[in-house]
Amino acid sequence: MASPSRPCRGIRVLDLSTEIGGAYCTRLLADLGADVLMVEPPGGHPLRFHGPFPDGKEDPEKSGLFLHLCANKGGLTLDVESESGRARVLELAGQADLVVETFKPGRMEALGLGFDVLSARRPGLVVASITHFGQYGPYEQWEGEEIVDYALGGYMYFGGSPDREPLMVPNNQPQLQAGVQSAIACLTGIWNAHKTGQAQHIDASSVEAMLSVHSWTHALWTHQGTVLQRTGANAVKCADGWVMFVMPYINQNFLLMIERPDLMDDKQVRSATWRTNHPEEMRPLLEQWCAPRTREEVFQAGQELRMPVAPVYDAADLFQTPYVAARNWFNTVDHPKAGTVQLPGFPYRLSATPASLRRPAPALGEEGAGWEEAAREDFSGSWPERPSIGIPAPSYKPRKGSDPPASLPFEGLRVVEVTNSWAGPLVGRMFGDLGADVLKIEPADRLSGRRSYFPGGQAFVHFYDRSAFNSKFNRNKYGMTVDLRSPEGKDIFLRLVRDADVVVENNSPRVMPNLGLGYEVLREVNPGLIMASISGFGQTGPGRDFMAYGANIEASCGLAAVTGYADDPTPYGTSIYYGDPIVGWHAVVAIMAALFHRRLTGEGQFIELSLQENAMGFFPEALLEYSLTGHTQQRLGNRHARYAPQGCYPCFGDDMWMVLTVRSDEEWGRLAKVLTLPEALDQRFDTIEGRREHHDEIDQLISRWTSRLDHHEASRRFQDVGVPAAPVLANWELISNLHYFERGFYIPIPHKEMGVFPYPGMPWQITGMPWALRMPPPLLGEHNRLVLTRLLGMDEAEIDDLCARGVLLEEVTPDFHPPVGVKRPPPL
Repeated sequence: MASPSRPCRGIRVLDLSTEIGGAYCTRLLADLGADVLMVEPPGGHPLRFHGPFPDGKEDPEKSGLFLHLCANKGGLTLDVESESGRARVLELAGQADLVVETFKPGRMEALGLGFDVLSARRPGLVVASITHFGQYGPYEQWEGEEIVDYALGGYMYFGGSPDREPLMVPNNQPQLQAGVQSAIACLTGIWNAHKTGQAQHIDASSVEAMLSVHSWTHALWTHQGTVLQRTGANAVKCADGWVMFVMPYINQNFLLMIERPDLMDDKQVRSATWRTNHPEEMRPLLEQWCAPRTREEVFQAGQELRMPVAPVYDAADLFQTPYVAARNWFNTVDHPKAGTVQLPGFPYRLSATPASLRRPAPALGEEGAGWEEAAREDFSGSWPERPSIGIPAPSYKPRKGSDPPASLPFEGLRVVEVTNSWAGPLVGRMFGDLGADVLKIEPADRLSGRRSYFPGGQAFVHFYDRSAFNSKFNRNKYGMTVDLRSPEGKDIFLRLVRDADVVVENNSPRVMPNLGLGYEVLREVNPGLIMASISGFGQTGPGRDFMAYGANIEASCGLAAVTGYADDPTPYGTSIYYGDPIVGWHAVVAIMAALFHRRLTGEGQFIELSLQENAMGFFPEALLEYSLTGHTQQRLGNRHARYAPQGCYPCFGDDMWMVLTVRSDEEWGRLAKVLTLPEALDQRFDTIEGRREHHDEIDQLISRWTSRLDHHEASRRFQDVGVPAAPVLANWELISNLHYFERGFYIPIPHKEMGVFPYPGMPWQITGMPWALRMPPPLLGEHNRLVLTRLLGMDEAEIDDLCARGVLLEEVTPDFHPPVGVKRPPPL
């Protein structure tokens, strides 16, 4: 039996990166079949010294993060600072499709390896520059680090306890987010280069990557004037650990679970609004019931009553729990120096072209023989020329110069989206932004993603068209409302799928098959269809039917186990459903890879993704530490395993904070001079060992100094001497930040019902290939008639009949249930 094809086969990648973001980007491409040649500086790639290491002993051949992020790559040692090294890079770039680098802005140009020089070596070359702050802007030359990027990315301010300093989620989330988002940008650039022959430069940054994974953070401020605060931990103690409940989704069944049917008559407790707004009164009820029970007992009891609850698993649990074991997620690799190692698994499962672990990370000094001779694939055949549905004329006049570009990368592609929440909608939005026709199909009998965050807190009559959540995730889509449970609705869906390229859905695994619209059915209608299904715990295994949101996944994936204060056993989450964007971005990568495969073969396939496995993959250091040492990663709060000091410090103002980290003795010397405190010059602090030992004392000194300045000024003073530092930005500061303004990250989007508000734009930029706001987010059922007449040839009478029978929804009737707390106008 022939081995499965690799979807990105024939794509040659020259990896000059030295940071996690670049390494993760190229690892994703390598797993999908790209030929990646990794250039290491003399002495070895920095990740070789990152760890974790077996027995805690540093060994460049056995660094867990290097073994993980550099698998499937060839290695080549080059000194790009030397003339011969630069000449070799230019030679290799002339044979590559993609070059990935993570140098500070301007450094590649100074080396004679800038985009103009590299692209002159090969027509259609894509160069991806992944940095902390982007290629331009006020922070362009700032020193970036994990805690700095996290603070500027907007997540840190609302993490942790309201009575303490803000809290960071560890395992370098900004760099991992930059990696997966850059992989999307790279595949987009390569797709467009094959289509147009034009070279492209990608500008990606880890701070904007973090800004791109928020749900309601910015909307709370722009739409309702609410500062998103720290709310504390939502973990509940059990007999053998902790569990997490998603409080807004706890239904009345919890009274049955906790064996308190006597409270069924309490109107307050029965009210969903009260339960959501009074967690402090809910917690004692849950704590009393959970205390004598194990995590698994609570998990099973809650899930049986359809409540999203999950145990707080650490790395040891994840290697042993049946919900992970049944899915065979971990990869095993035999390395010539490190031996047999278990590595985190892949974020997706492609039925025809699965990701594969074909070779271990290269040994130090190993040469990547064979890369230059790797076979190429011919993508020069016909490209999709399907005519667009036709964008209806907007009801507003676009600003001058805001017309969409003449061509977008995925123009001609058609995506059918049956999604809810925000993992699935994020996928459709990305393809819509890049030119695809995206048909967003919503249910005709209930609201999905249209129930919250109304401007000024005013829902008005057409509340379903005033949700910031809908506006953020559904721009550039055609909006349809179809009852897929009816025979007529099912027929409409199948007819749309017949001429589609991609179907995206993120429902429970049983939903689409129960509707008679599973992949096997859709494949019969359209053999070339690519279908991506996103679920909580996967399409198979004992957790298949568990309820999951990004919030309770934060418990089960390992996030909560490593997030928290070092002196407090309580696990913390993000409070913002962090698992959703992780799986959403990976779904885009997988679909793009499948599109490359289909360009060559015409073959479609099924793609499966789970929130659980995607989120687990974003805590590789914790998994690798257990895999290599048998120890579980401990909570460090905001401190660092190798650097000292590192922390979050109070500044002048109400709940204002800044962060910094010191990576070397030289940086400490520069920081100590900025502090202008005699105590900071104490020789005990001159070495890393001394600073670790006296970290508490150093924190007090820094806090004494920072509390006199606002968080922006304090950060600038440290950055002026080359010390990584940054203000911890609240949600209101994200919108007004000068760096994000200059880079145009937030864009104004006009809407018929809501007016104009700013929303996050693209997480990266590509020169010569702008994305476009072609359509505002659709009104409920706005494009039913446009799509059905132009694509399916229906007439108005036929559509009127479908509306009358409830197959289509265009106008919400008075008996349609509004969101909890939303009033309806009185009858005439």
